[in-house]
Amino acid sequence: MKQKLIENNIKLEDCNIYYWEGGLASNSAPIVFLPGWAVSVATYLESLNALSERHHLIAPDLPGFCKSTSPKFLQSYDDYANCIIDFLDRLNVKKAHLIGHSIGGAIAIKIAASRPSLVSSLIVVDSTGIPLGSLPEVVLRRSIEMPAQIGAIKFKPLTQMLLSSLHNNFFKTRNVIQTAWLSLEKDLRPLLSQINSPCLVLWGENDLFTPLKLGQELAEGIKGSRLVVVEGEYHEWSMFRPEKFAPIIFDFIDEIEAPR
Repeated sequence: MKQKLIENNIKLEDCNIYYWEGGLASNSAPIVFLPGWAVSVATYLESLNALSERHHLIAPDLPGFCKSTSPKFLQSYDDYANCIIDFLDRLNVKKAHLIGHSIGGAIAIKIAASRPSLVSSLIVVDSTGIPLGSLPEVVLRRSIEMPAQIGAIKFKPLTQMLLSSLHNNFFKTRNVIQTAWLSLEKDLRPLLSQINSPCLVLWGENDLFTPLKLGQELAEGIKGSRLVVVEGEYHEWSMFRPEKFAPIIFDFIDEIEAPR
């Protein structure tokens, strides 16, 4: 797929954020995409390029991961959300369709609850935000899931996912451990009732890392939200299934934008 996005970076007061930006300029709010745990947003480029065919798109690496730096003390979903809000403010983004995968989904939930004026719609994809269970349980589920889905992942996204994960685990170890703890322990359910943005909860049917029951709980907790389950897919499907991912996003955003 032809690359349509360009990599940029912006210096904030206490961190430097690298991001991909581009796509079709339109009257609708841009899409802001937040990636998952310990991987580069470049891993999602096939899906992001597909989204950029109809929308302007901004996709940062999370603070403290890959090329993006972070403040010294980045310990909570609040800290990550505040960094992303500062980043969007610097880009003069007033409204956005906010999409987050995995831990990016939890950060998006926090943004939607704390800065509702910024969020035209919220789309959480196989998200954390509800405690995942004990570390041994999660490791066991992950050890089953990765081999099950690996045959379906295209070579380029798989390579990018592995390389960025290795880079972050080796060079950003503290942030990897901290965000892993957030995923295992931090419960955002008390915030869900504060979210008033139109919301889509999008989940792979066979996700073992963040099981479908967690998506069902998120959908039940966010008033008026819609749960869409993608048959046969696992936790990382949004990285390498643009032909499934983009049409669902387009349909939801079209529905949100239509009354305008």
